Amino acid sequence: MLKRAAGKIYGWIEPHMDNDKMLTKIKRVYICTDAAARDKCAEMYTDIIAKILLTLLVTCILAVILVAKEAFAPHQVVLTRDGYGGDVSTVTLETDIDGEKTDFDVDVMPLEYDPDDMEAVFEQGFGEIEDLYLGENESPDEVIYDLELVDHLDALGLDVQWISEDNELVSSDGRIGDIAEGEDRIVSITAVLTYRELSAERTYQIRVCGREETGREKALKDIREGIREIQAGSGDSSEVALPEQINGYAVRPTSGGGSGLMILFLGGFAAICIWGGNRSKIQGMEKKRSDELMSEYPELVDKLTLYLGAGVTVRGAFARIVKSGREDCAGTDQGGSVLTRELIYTLNEIQAGVSESEAYYNMGHRINLPMYIKLMSLLSQNVKKGTRDILIMMAGEEQNAMQTRKEMAKRKGEEAGTKLLLPMVVLLGVVMVIVMLPAIINF
Repeated sequence: MLKRAAGKIYGWIEPHMDNDKMLTKIKRVYICTDAAARDKCAEMYTDIIAKILLTLLVTCILAVILVAKEAFAPHQVVLTRDGYGGDVSTVTLETDIDGEKTDFDVDVMPLEYDPDDMEAVFEQGFGEIEDLYLGENESPDEVIYDLELVDHLDALGLDVQWISEDNELVSSDGRIGDIAEGEDRIVSITAVLTYRELSAERTYQIRVCGREETGREKALKDIREGIREIQAGSGDSSEVALPEQINGYAVRPTSGGGSGLMILFLGGFAAICIWGGNRSKIQGMEKKRSDELMSEYPELVDKLTLYLGAGVTVRGAFARIVKSGREDCAGTDQGGSVLTRELIYTLNEIQAGVSESEAYYNMGHRINLPMYIKLMSLLSQNVKKGTRDILIMMAGEEQNAMQTRKEMAKRKGEEAGTKLLLPMVVLLGVVMVIVMLPAIINF
């Protein structure tokens, strides 16, 4: 089904595509006629489009499943509280304020128990508290925003309890209460550090300055207060089920909005990768083919020089080279090397009525490598005009081929050395660790 749909899509877009370069590459790689190259090109693009359609189909299905799961998920909020002596956790909920979705954070208190007290370096603890408790406020003489009153110092293992002189104005968790704009009040808050049976306390005076609360802040304050009251009345229950509305505002888990869009984005990206990957596959095959033809060139020149020197025609020399190539590949599933297949294609052209000179010329430009173009032009000229110095020219070409072989061997050696560089660096690191580790341990 996907193949059929992909074929129709390719039929629609094929007239608008510039496939000349791709057809040329396919003809070089597969050594085939124009008609066969067009068939292979259509087959390749149909396969690519089918893979893209499958990717997009799976992507859409996953996106729909995620969106449906989020849409039909229960809206009742269940807060999971930490065990005795655990930490205060925070959950993000969602509400509607003035018709706009708003996310807000809510503290989920752990189950309460009587903590053991113990003593630690309290001065260091108070130093950490003094760096943190003001939060976004710049000075204790002008407190506008909520305080950051930590309840535990992880580095020292100290629990922190806050006692406010006025809980309505400054709560024990640092939230600033209502105060008229332009007014200010001085409030004392006491930090009590406890560890096992020992404790220490220090009092800080802050000046709370009033500012006008926004409608959003008032709404969030009402919601938080309602959730706090529900938690306080839940007793020892480890889970607290919240109603769908608190103080007139809907409360629900935060939606994972964007998951479906992310899946769609990833699916589209995968489709692009499939398209580019399949096109680059042809380019990789073409490069591999060129490298193989370059490595076979010196041997081709040697054999041609040998056969032509023995009085064999160019066509006969090609036939003998093909026979030798087939014998070398006997017993394998390969149809011969790339050069052997090119020679077979050329001989088939001659047998089909194409002149020898034109067939050799076509072979050079089909391979599209400078050395082959030069050699095939030389052979084509020899067939057409009967060049008498063909053996001298072939001898010169043989010397060039030997030089090409040396350069290729040198290049492959450099590439092999580059590939070995990373393993050598890793091995050097392993040796250094083996040598230095005992010395470091015994130091």
